[in-house]
Amino acid sequence: MATRSDALVALGKVVDSKAKKHAQLRSGGLEIVASQGGHSAWAFDVVSIDGQPLAVTAVLSNTDDIWSVSAAALAATPTTRQVKAEAAKDAIVPPGGVAAGKAAPGTDAAVDKFRKGLVDQQSWGDDLASRTDAIVVGPAAGQVTRGKQAIKKLWKARTKSNVREATSGELAAALTPDGQLVWLSVPVTRVADDEDAMPLRIFAVYEKDGAGWKLIALHEALAFDEPGSGAPFKKILPPAPAPPEPAKVVPAEGKPDESAAATKKPKKKKKPKPRPADD
Repeated sequence: MATRSDALVALGKVVDSKAKKHAQLRSGGLEIVASQGGHSAWAFDVVSIDGQPLAVTAVLSNTDDIWSVSAAALAATPTTRQVKAEAAKDAIVPPGGVAAGKAAPGTDAAVDKFRKGLVDQQSWGDDLASRTDAIVVGPAAGQVTRGKQAIKKLWKARTKSNVREATSGELAAALTPDGQLVWLSVPVTRVADDEDAMPLRIFAVYEKDGAGWKLIALHEALAFDEPGSGAPFKKILPPAPAPPEPAKVVPAEGKPDESAAATKKPKKKKKPKPRPADD
């Protein structure tokens, strides 16, 4: 959403404290991971609102022993077949998909690391696979991956298919008051080998790690909606992966380059001319 008031209006259509009949809200298994010092945390859950499942990732802050939600991403989780069908169309993105955003002070280092991972996806994978409590949430139903080994397996398949992403809108980022977590959100276009370009909105959480930042939660949500309710999606494609460079062999000092000699074609020996017979 573009502003806090827009978010509250949208939530008010689902959660209205004055309504006589409230939406049935059920949790699928809430997980909360506290940051160092215990004054901020991030959470994930798959909630059901009147039977409709939504994947929810949130960042929370503690001020004077009172916890509040700083930011939250709520995303529908259609089936994989529905995701592929929509990706083949010209997508229509909800108004929030093109919302204005800005990176708050103190988030630059985490934002720079995030932008690097858009094309160098292995840098994201290395961060996520280093923590047992890290999580990766995909756009389709059931695409929730937790733990080191499961994320390593997921990332192996992801890099094999050359997954890469490019931002297609403005990035928003903020730092929790205790300085331990950075959350960011941005619309992207995701492409991979043999797949249609897919519009997504990423919600990511970085945790303070010494002098740097480490990605601990990655939530990729669909940015599709019904025609007429949003704006046409501009598919800004990331660059194609560069072909691997041929390996260069550098001979040790004072020694011949055996590899180069091995690759040289042997010269053909000339056949001796027949000598004339003696008289």
